[in-house]
Amino acid sequence: MNELLRVPMVEETAEVECADGRRFTGRIFIPATSPVHDGPTRTEEWINEAAAFFPFLTEGGDAVLLNKREVLVLSVTGPAEARTPDEIAESPVRHVKVEAESRRLEGDLVLDMPEHHLRVLDYLNRAEAFLALREGAVLHLIQKERITRVIEVREE
Repeated sequence: MNELLRVPMVEETAEVECADGRRFTGRIFIPATSPVHDGPTRTEEWINEAAAFFPFLTEGGDAVLLNKREVLVLSVTGPAEARTPDEIAESPVRHVKVEAESRRLEGDLVLDMPEHHLRVLDYLNRAEAFLALREGAVLHLIQKERITRVIEVREE
């Protein structure tokens, strides 16, 4: 009976930096299928779900529950193509610098938004708690409440 109730998960290697400066390396667990589209749940969808806590398995094998509100940045690494699914691959991209407490990150925002809402400001003001910033093969999920400044880098 227990197996019937278990949700299939995909493990992802992740690094978590908490607001207090502590860092953890280990694994997160993402549902193998999405309830809203074909394929697995995207990491940015998972982190933006309503649940306040998530399980994290440290490199040392300790299972801990982390409070999303205390996560400054959660970073996962994988192929860039896997991080940008087909349904958003054609969306406009803006290169930005993000300052969140002690962290300074730079990367791309994929603006998967309606045509009349393609400003960085529109993307930042979405309801999700975490901002998805792509830096090559790394996806940084930054808690928006902790972001102090975003600078759009204009191409020359």
